[in-house]
Amino acid sequence: MTANALVPLDGRRGRRRRHVFDDTRGTDRSSRPLILTLVTFYPPAYRAGGPPRTVARIVDALRDEFRFSIITRDGDLGLSTRLEGVVPDQWVTTAGARCVYLSTRRRWMGGVLAAIHRTQHDTLYLNSVFSFEFSLAPLLLRKVGILPRRGLVIAPRGELDARALNFKRRRKRLYISLARKLRLLDDAIWHAASEQEADSITACFDSGARVAIAADIPIPPGPPATPPPKEPGALDVAFLSRIARMKNLDFAISMLGEVKGVVNFDVFGPIEDQGYWVECLRLAGGLPDNVTFRYRGVVEPDEVTSVLQSHHLLLLPTQAESFGHAIAESLISGCPVLISDQTRWRDLEARRGGWDLPLSRPDLFAAVIERCVAMNSAEFATWSQGARRIGREAADDPALKPAYRALFRTASQVSSSDVVGGRVAT
Repeated sequence: MTANALVPLDGRRGRRRRHVFDDTRGTDRSSRPLILTLVTFYPPAYRAGGPPRTVARIVDALRDEFRFSIITRDGDLGLSTRLEGVVPDQWVTTAGARCVYLSTRRRWMGGVLAAIHRTQHDTLYLNSVFSFEFSLAPLLLRKVGILPRRGLVIAPRGELDARALNFKRRRKRLYISLARKLRLLDDAIWHAASEQEADSITACFDSGARVAIAADIPIPPGPPATPPPKEPGALDVAFLSRIARMKNLDFAISMLGEVKGVVNFDVFGPIEDQGYWVECLRLAGGLPDNVTFRYRGVVEPDEVTSVLQSHHLLLLPTQAESFGHAIAESLISGCPVLISDQTRWRDLEARRGGWDLPLSRPDLFAAVIERCVAMNSAEFATWSQGARRIGREAADDPALKPAYRALFRTASQVSSSDVVGGRVAT
């Protein structure tokens, strides 16, 4: 979606319109259920990583079967400026959805809640557990009847992973305790991107939580690209992610300090945690001469594939991922991956597409790097082809769309009696 795709609903800029949050006039009255979606950032925002892209791809995949209205911010992660081309505080048309990008002032004045209250919907779809304005406040007001009580789907987007809960632990544990005590989520269907995330949900909200598993939708594969030249003795490595402690950049830097051979290590991504970034820079300053560390800034979505295809390896020793969009895009691009075993992407070495290793063994990570350093073009091409094959299989998975269809149909139409054994019946 481009900025030019954001058009005020009456098609004319600059004139007064009806109440900004009245999303009822001109609404499609077809039988398609309306999914009112709350997400902190939404395209053209992209710096927040997976959630904006995930929701946009869900909309694109299901736009013929469901209607989507999106409530989000008018900015992007780590930026104080408004998204270019966005019309704030007004319902606009986007690619397959109607969307309101709320300004900071409007959000502080209860804009999220007003938008929910004035939007007829069948299902409320929350894309965070711990966001006050996009999760907790709507759930509290829904509980007491101020907001309408419709179907409820909540996607934690990795927030309930045990390692993620260790950051700001007291606040998160307090929230979970409050949500359970007030029974804010008793009627929710949880959207998990993997079995691993489903287990994290039930660990926090007991085994009776209703969980539907629907993997995130990767980008469509493009035409095959020629792998970059690979000379034995040198390796171009990319780290592509938000600069945050969960992504484990410090682990990658420390591990590279033990590697033999010439390694060019390029780091891409927005700096989310400035204090953590300072720690990483301090570690990078101690790297030996055979490792070149470069921060290359933020990559826009349409540049991700070309960045990955110009490197031999994606190094992402993340502490946890609910899905791992950077991993999926790397595989699809034909760039093998070296990742932790804390994601859904497993058994990669057996399929000649990469490696998923335990974080307790940095020596194994270093050994793989040295193995890749020693590869020639022919051997690297084999691994590049294997990575692309894994990525294509994930992107072409025929179960993706039916899983989302079942999730939203269940939330919109099916009673709790149709839920079996903690997993949503489909």
